[in-house]
Amino acid sequence: MELRQLRYFIEIVNSQNYSNAAKNLFITQPTLSWNMGKLQSELGTKLLYQVGNKVFPTTSGIELYKGGLEIIHSFDSLINSIEGSNNTSSKELVIGSNAIIFPSIMPLIQEFKNVYPSFSISIEEAGSIKIQEKVVNEEIELGIVSLPVVEPGLEIEQNIFSSFHYDAYLLMRANHRLAHSKTIDIKELKSEIFCSMNKDYVLWHMLKEKARENGFQPEIRLESNNHDVLVEHIIKYNSIAILPVQLKKTIAKEDKLVWIPIKNSLKPFNIVVIYKRNKPLSPIAASCLEIITDYKFSN
Repeated sequence: MELRQLRYFIEIVNSQNYSNAAKNLFITQPTLSWNMGKLQSELGTKLLYQVGNKVFPTTSGIELYKGGLEIIHSFDSLINSIEGSNNTSSKELVIGSNAIIFPSIMPLIQEFKNVYPSFSISIEEAGSIKIQEKVVNEEIELGIVSLPVVEPGLEIEQNIFSSFHYDAYLLMRANHRLAHSKTIDIKELKSEIFCSMNKDYVLWHMLKEKARENGFQPEIRLESNNHDVLVEHIIKYNSIAILPVQLKKTIAKEDKLVWIPIKNSLKPFNIVVIYKRNKPLSPIAASCLEIITDYKFSN
């Protein structure tokens, strides 16, 4: 039995006439009669009988009529609720990310805007570690972060066609004593002063870990969530920072700086999208997630 047939049946009982019911339903009378014959055949019982010009329900028909009204009412209420939710739900999605990561995945966000021009995206800036906490705590639905993901209870997705990542390099003044090195081993930096993204960022933890592996505690003079602040510190105080080399084109005073690979190079930091496990996404967040994970760039 289809919902459409149930609506037809209820209208016939209300109208007590096939012709009037067909007019109210905007279908032909033969179509209506055929559907009722099919419905009675499927249920294996007679639902309607006609006396003169009037049509009446049988006892089985009355049972179907009463139950059918409840079904139709529940279904229509459900549809109205969903449509109302769509009309009132936010057209803006807040994504957790930061200036270090977001440029790498900007093409996917732009594609989302192309497909869904009525939706808007705003970025809540924080380090990858902090963003993970915000997603777990349901402060935001989606986060775009760099691995590793340390918070439990998160789903991790990547674009299935392309790899998005950044490469961590050493950034220093062009006149630094190590500036002409082709590569630099972390252990050579034992006596250097550092500035770093703060502990909400993966790079802070990576610097601490690599220094510890090489037997020293890094002297971090400044921590910030803004890489431009770090650049100023590097220029003024001859410090060193570990930052994504992909930022090179966006940094001012580039002529005063050099980017040097780290010896025994660190693996690229893969960029992924995260959301809370077993937590349904809003329509706009779900649409954005599909674009981020499934979009294939043309050659």
